[in-house]
Amino acid sequence: MHGPATAGPAVVDPDVLRAMEGDFTDRTVVAQFAHDFCDSLDGKIDRVDRLLESGDVAGAADAVHSVTTSSMMVGALELTRVALEVQGLITSDTLEAARRALPGLRSSAALTAGELRANYPGRSGTS
Repeated sequence: MHGPATAGPAVVDPDVLRAMEGDFTDRTVVAQFAHDFCDSLDGKIDRVDRLLESGDVAGAADAVHSVTTSSMMVGALELTRVALEVQGLITSDTLEAARRALPGLRSSAALTAGELRANYPGRSGTS
């Protein structure tokens, strides 16, 4: 009942990165891309948090747009959905609601990174 197929909404669409693999002769390029995405997530979300705390609406909107765009590029369905919600809160100038939504963004990022790392294991420097 707790298997990946029954755990709830899809976290990652594997077809997105699978399609990207067709663009390269070496599959490790896509694996590296997935790992780089995972490695950058915490910093990207920290940047959103800092900019929200300082009241920099334009900066926070730009920072969350980076999360949204990169999430789309790796097929991170749930993270894209949550990031778009936060982006909407920021652009509608409801910064306190955006701040309250950050734990959900972090949680979705963690789930996404876990799934991507499981699908693309073995990069040097990680398990």
